Amino acid sequence: MASVFVARTAELAALSDAFARACEAGPMAVLIGGDAGIGKSRVVAEFAARLPSRTRVVRGDCLEAGGGFAYAPFIAAMRALVRDLGPDHAAGLLPGGGRLGLAHWLPVLGAAPDEPDPVYGKARLFEDVLTLIERAARERPLVLVVEDLHWADPSSRELLVFLVHNLAGPGVLLVGTYRSADLDERHPLRPVLTGLARSPRVRRTEPAPLTCAEVRRLVAGRLGYEPDRDVVEEIARRSEGNPLFVEALADAGAQGGTPRRLRDLLLAGFRSLPDGSRSVLHAASVASAWGGGLAHRFLASVTGLDDLALEDAIRPAVEHGLLLTEGDGYAFRHALLRQAVYEDVLPSARARMHKRSGAALQADPDLVPDGRAAAEEAAHWCAAGEKERAFDALWRAAAAARAVHAHPERLRILERVLRQWDDVAGPERVLGVDRAEVLHRAAEACLSAGEAARGVALATEALAALDRESDPGRAALLLELRSLLRHRLGDPALDDLRAAVALLPAWAPAAVRGRPLSTLANRLFLLSSPDESRALATEALEAGRESGDARVRAWALLTLGSLDGAAGDLDTALARIAEAARITRAAGESAVPLVIAAMAEADALHGMGLDERAVEAATAGLETARRSGLDRDQGAGLAAKGAEPLWALGRWDEAAALLRGVLALDPPPLFAALAQVNLGTVVLAQGDVAAAGQAADAAYAIMGDTYEGKAFRLPLHDLRCRIAMVRDDLAGADGILGRALDGPGLLATSRFAWPLLLTGARLCGERLARPDAADGARERLAQLHDLAGRLPVIGPVQRAYRTGFHAEAGDGTWDEAVRAWREVGRPYPLAQALFRAAEAPGVPSAQAAERCREAAAIAARLGAKPLLREIERLAARARLSLAEPEPEKEPAAPDPARRLGLTRRETEVLRLVADGRSNRQIAEALFISVRTAGVHVSNILAKLQVASRTEAAALAHRLRLFDPPAD
Repeated sequence: MASVFVARTAELAALSDAFARACEAGPMAVLIGGDAGIGKSRVVAEFAARLPSRTRVVRGDCLEAGGGFAYAPFIAAMRALVRDLGPDHAAGLLPGGGRLGLAHWLPVLGAAPDEPDPVYGKARLFEDVLTLIERAARERPLVLVVEDLHWADPSSRELLVFLVHNLAGPGVLLVGTYRSADLDERHPLRPVLTGLARSPRVRRTEPAPLTCAEVRRLVAGRLGYEPDRDVVEEIARRSEGNPLFVEALADAGAQGGTPRRLRDLLLAGFRSLPDGSRSVLHAASVASAWGGGLAHRFLASVTGLDDLALEDAIRPAVEHGLLLTEGDGYAFRHALLRQAVYEDVLPSARARMHKRSGAALQADPDLVPDGRAAAEEAAHWCAAGEKERAFDALWRAAAAARAVHAHPERLRILERVLRQWDDVAGPERVLGVDRAEVLHRAAEACLSAGEAARGVALATEALAALDRESDPGRAALLLELRSLLRHRLGDPALDDLRAAVALLPAWAPAAVRGRPLSTLANRLFLLSSPDESRALATEALEAGRESGDARVRAWALLTLGSLDGAAGDLDTALARIAEAARITRAAGESAVPLVIAAMAEADALHGMGLDERAVEAATAGLETARRSGLDRDQGAGLAAKGAEPLWALGRWDEAAALLRGVLALDPPPLFAALAQVNLGTVVLAQGDVAAAGQAADAAYAIMGDTYEGKAFRLPLHDLRCRIAMVRDDLAGADGILGRALDGPGLLATSRFAWPLLLTGARLCGERLARPDAADGARERLAQLHDLAGRLPVIGPVQRAYRTGFHAEAGDGTWDEAVRAWREVGRPYPLAQALFRAAEAPGVPSAQAAERCREAAAIAARLGAKPLLREIERLAARARLSLAEPEPEKEPAAPDPARRLGLTRRETEVLRLVADGRSNRQIAEALFISVRTAGVHVSNILAKLQVASRTEAAALAHRLRLFDPPAD
């Protein structure tokens, strides 16, 4: 019977519009939802058929299966794309010919490494898929169709998100279909769709049920004649406008009856087939029980028929539209039809066919697409009740998942192996490894799958099964792995790393000892033990050079560079970080060390007050992380740190947006804590105390008082202390301060200690001003003074904090603090210092008013509402005018400059900007620092409401601000 296409004008228009936009303006994605049978796939097929002839269309189907069928739709789509391009041409489009990435999927590109990289391999794979799609689209427009996303495995969902967010070049349209009715509140696709829908390049649509008129057209086309009105109305009522059901009802009606159940509807055409055809379809439903196409050779193996007999049996099913020809095989017209035929098979026959299918795949894995054989074989053996064969196939399926970096699927498979361990006779004999090795590999999968807590339990169980004395190398690797997992949960986990190093004496091979050494060195840096960290990083670097291990060398250099940056040796720090990146690239390593290098570079620059350069380094690193699929892990840590220079520069909205984006990704706990602290800092300064408290509580729940890394803990204690002060809980604030000052490591982390000391001095001042809170305040201030006398001062930022501390503590002046923060160029602490300088005793009213005006202008521009309120209260109390006074004498600002709110100094700066002077030239002309010139320029841009110096100069000329006076 014929199958005609009716309606769907709006859906076709949406797809056509998206394709046009993709070709003209950049990649687009269309997600089509709807009930089973509503016509999602048919709309896509009709759209594809109407595309220009030079358009490439590749597609892949998600499979209805459990763990193991990782990346199924993308493997199928990339295979079709490589086939169309030609293997040699496709390899030429890929870095390294694709051998380090896509060759794991498609051996036609060349031999992939025997041992896949568990950490970096997925990033390479994602980058290869992205690169191939973009470069193929440069030649001809490309439409990539992914069907049945409701069945998508976790890795396919992750790759889909990666592509939508990272495709950049024009000519690419992604189309995905899914059953919306299958997406309950806990379905993993729901948050994916919600996140993707936020992108301006993503469109969502759902085909509506057919109207009665459309049902009539479909039935007429199906039957080949105009049906009676009563028949059409009955079919429309029973089908509720679902095209698949309309066709099934039309088929049943043509045979003289309307069935009562959906299954009968779906099987109406099937039951009209000859016996031989029904038997073959039974076998096909079992062999393809988890979805996707079915190769002719596979079906022949399961049925035992020769080619001619099989073709004779299949032809009626194809003619009735129950099976579709697809490449060198077949596929059921709809998944619901395949499921109905499968359920029609008797249980004993079903088990027998599953056994045949498993045996066929064991004998010839090429019967199914690359990477699926072991997983499908295991599924067939399980369904057939063949435990030992299923056990062996599951183990091979785990290896196949690892080869394509499908970490969540690998974990699920390995956990099935562990559950079945005691049900199999001689499991070590079947797999060739002991249970401890299976546990180790499952814990390793947890590290990459983001399942840290489960990984710790698995690694602990594996360690309990090992004899550390007889197998120290294996135990050391497990201890290092467990430490990595524990640290992601906010646990320092130094005990595991020290135990791992202790198991490997100095005479152990460098290739074995280097890895735990480099990890321990980096962890000690994070935990504020710089001397030991440097010694171990130096030893690890030597071990890496001796063994030729690029990864160990890179990590050791990154640790040493970070230590140099913290010590103020910026040039050496940046040189070592750059060398680590160079080694990584030369070795063909993936983006992880590159992202960490960007984090180290940005952090070193920010620590020395070079915030613009820090933002540039972080931005470049974030782009690397996004393009490499590392957004949720190392990219999240970089984004959390990258918000700090944005905050320092006064770009608070950008910082807050970046941090909220990090938290939306559900990053590892330690990175989440860092993001919460930085977000809390921003919103507290903006005046949202409740949100700041929630952020601080979330971070404290992760780190508490036990995490030893001062670089993480001290900013959290500082934030919590300031929140308590705002809430007028001075005793609580002092308790937080006291706990922060306890313990070793403060002197080694002066960058994070100085801000805490400034907050502590401010707290002591508030306590001393209130008799009910003054008890113990002088002793606390003396403690702070003692610590300040011993604390190193590294770089201009720490000098500014020290100056502010002494001003707050009463043995320095706020004018010195103002000068220090002007030199650094950070607007918020400058405004705070100006405010405190204005309220200092003995300051003339005119000077106090000028300081208040500048502080108020900065606070208003930043959105620092609490600080602005304090300034306004001081001005009201002291009867200071915040309005800019009229200039008394030349050089007077022209009237337009006064109307624009520019101060005399800002007018002078704008005059030089209009003359094309740089910040350095302005500083030289006005005898001020370069940073101060930059602050004036920023204030001018804000007041003029322009985005650049060029626009400011143009406005000055347009308003004739600096024209010579008329004669």
